[in-house]
Amino acid sequence: MNKPLTVVNGPAGAGKTLCVADWLAQEAVPWPTVWLTMEHGDRAPGTFWAYVLEAMHHHGLSPQPDVGSPARADEVDRLLLVRLAAYLNGRPDPVLLVLDEFDRVSSREIAEQVEFLLRHAGRGLRLVLISRVEPLLPLHRWRAADEITDIGAADLAFSPQEITELLARHGLSPSGETVRLLTERTEGWAAGVRLCALAMGQTDEPDRFLAEFEAGHSTVADFLLCEVLARQPAETQELLLRASVLERIHPSLANALTGRENAEGILAALERANTFVTGVGHSWYRLHPLFAEILRVHLRSRYPGLERELHRAAARWLCQAGQLIDALPHAAAAGEWKFAAEQVVGCLAVGQLFTGRDTAKLDAGLSGMPSDVSGAGPELVRAARSLARYDVASG
Repeated sequence: MNKPLTVVNGPAGAGKTLCVADWLAQEAVPWPTVWLTMEHGDRAPGTFWAYVLEAMHHHGLSPQPDVGSPARADEVDRLLLVRLAAYLNGRPDPVLLVLDEFDRVSSREIAEQVEFLLRHAGRGLRLVLISRVEPLLPLHRWRAADEITDIGAADLAFSPQEITELLARHGLSPSGETVRLLTERTEGWAAGVRLCALAMGQTDEPDRFLAEFEAGHSTVADFLLCEVLARQPAETQELLLRASVLERIHPSLANALTGRENAEGILAALERANTFVTGVGHSWYRLHPLFAEILRVHLRSRYPGLERELHRAAARWLCQAGQLIDALPHAAAAGEWKFAAEQVVGCLAVGQLFTGRDTAKLDAGLSGMPSDVSGAGPELVRAARSLARYDVASG
């Protein structure tokens, strides 16, 4: 660990703590290591630094005679931090300080104090912050100086090879297709892979598990509903539930589904907080597939019948935005077949059923239209689809 600051940042269940603990066990760091797991009550500066000093003492260091202790829970004398920095800087070897669950310390004042200590301790401190959200430290400065190691959700995600190894440790010998499907469904999310592995171990046919697995009624659902959804404000929960019907989420589309005008800020905040919402460019977002699947089950339970209305609204918004291909699955889910066919005709997209890059998607989006849907638009679409398959008589 040559750089003074390491930030391990990822969503709930990403394996952040286990990653750092395993690294410490494997590397046998030669320096004194101090590990402190934060609690929600550690937001007062005096309390926070009292715990840091006590953790150092617990791990064999004795800074208190030179440094002192905070006099009050709600504040810290800057001189205490100066003395602590001098103590660390004067040591022959650095101290490795791990602050786990650092997102529980939401105080900007504490973040500034931590950064002050890191800057002034010189080579005497190596700091590891484990957090669900990016710490409030001015990380851009440390990145510009190349003095930070960033470990994010993508780094923590299990690869297919690692998933295979994990399943083997559970006594499972999955096929390559099972590993591929599990990787695709969990996107390597550690807790999801682990919970699926436990469930697969309880079945007689593990390779059939994913085909029959209902994420909405599982321990994976319990984890995500308690650790992610339940921690959000009511209006954020509402947005997530309603947006779960979408493959991709645009703030304006989310506003159309919620009837509010604040989706842009909520979605950006969810992405920053690693809440299984990922930006995909041009103001669009997407939900983690497992999270979206579980949210849809929760949506049906909480608001029976609403899912169909959400698909209808999404189809109309996407058509107005010129996203016909994306609109068709929503129109189908809402049973709006006549609307879908009329949009294909009205957008002059009938020719795309014969040739073009979206021919397969357009045909698939219309393939489920029932035969009893009548009208000029549906009949023209049926004729075009028949001709595209060289069924001239039917066309």
